[in-house]
Amino acid sequence: MNAARKSLALLVLLAFALHAPGRAEPQDTATSTKLKEAIAKELVSVADTASDNGLNVKAESLLKQALELQPDDRKATKALEKLENHEDTTDAEAIAKYEKKADRHLKKAASFYCDLFSELFDDKDTTSVNSYLARAFELHAESANEWVEGEYRSRYGKKQYNEVYRLLNLAQTYPTGDERQDQAREAAMVDCVAQLSVRNPLLMHCRTHDMCYYLSLPNGWTKDKEWPIYVAQEGAGSNFQGMNRAAAKDNSEFIVVSCCTFSNTNSLDGQAKKYPYTQEFLDKWSGNRLAFDEPGLLAVMKEVRELYNGTEKICITGYSGGGILTWHMVFKHPDKLIAAVPACANFAGAQEVSDDAEAKKKVIVHAYQGDKDQHKETMLDAQWEAAKKLADANGYEHVTRDIIPGGHIACHKQAREVFLEACELKKD
Repeated sequence: MNAARKSLALLVLLAFALHAPGRAEPQDTATSTKLKEAIAKELVSVADTASDNGLNVKAESLLKQALELQPDDRKATKALEKLENHEDTTDAEAIAKYEKKADRHLKKAASFYCDLFSELFDDKDTTSVNSYLARAFELHAESANEWVEGEYRSRYGKKQYNEVYRLLNLAQTYPTGDERQDQAREAAMVDCVAQLSVRNPLLMHCRTHDMCYYLSLPNGWTKDKEWPIYVAQEGAGSNFQGMNRAAAKDNSEFIVVSCCTFSNTNSLDGQAKKYPYTQEFLDKWSGNRLAFDEPGLLAVMKEVRELYNGTEKICITGYSGGGILTWHMVFKHPDKLIAAVPACANFAGAQEVSDDAEAKKKVIVHAYQGDKDQHKETMLDAQWEAAKKLADANGYEHVTRDIIPGGHIACHKQAREVFLEACELKKD
């Protein structure tokens, strides 16, 4: 993993670890208090080494992290005050000298973070506790992976699926580099997801992209057969878990996926509480949302195929603002779709229209619109007409819309019926 990708992955991992409404600080024990003191001490030592070698930005970050753990740490406070500038040197010799001297302290700090995570593992504030393991990986991934290896194997042997899922989902951004170990972790993770996601959607972090997504496997899932993938995209409310749960209700046929996208909503300013990403990450993509959403969705689909034996082509529905990505897939990637159901959906134009004539003839696009939707006459009718006109002009043969009773609704029942029929799963 290159440095830029690792940096972005860490932003997502930390946000993933901290993503929960109404967070409260974990209840410290005598042991956790001592561990925080030990971590802060190591971080201050690393910060001193960093500043001695001209890495003041790194030193500042480490000192602030130490003060998060120990707000009254005098050494950290004084060291922070003494930093002369806020720049990092680019001198290779100085950087190498820092890395050599800092490694021992970083390894110890990471080990202490793992112990802190373990000490508070059963605390109700799992999100804050998870951030300790995320920090361990940030400081010294090798040490964190060694700890995770022993911990997950012990818990997996006891069939503690929730705990193993929690550990491996946090660790998967940092593969061990040992093929056998990584394959064993993947198999354990898939087993845990199969055990857990039939009861409640699980929040996953894609291994090859920064997209997070909710996943529900069908009742009776087994890797021995292929399963159609049902992508259910949320609107402006960004309740991705709720969207996934509604689509997966009483489900025995589909792998249900809901990606945590950006094109579905309005302003991203101050919206981090709705997402498993930091506000910094949202700001990065605010101006070009489909540039994140499209490759993210494609990466998630590839992952779901590989891990859970999903079909090559997918079914996709998009409610309200979720229609933007849905229509985008219809026009740019009809070859990747079995069927699409825009539900009271927005259409924001097509960035690109596929030249795959055969795929455009085959894909089924069945839109639904509530007759009492307050947005119907003001904008959704016109957007539908624009999408229909573009589809007709480009050789799409199965693009229809039904007006149904209701307001601005997600049309889960209708989408499911369309997908069952399109996948030839509908029972007489």
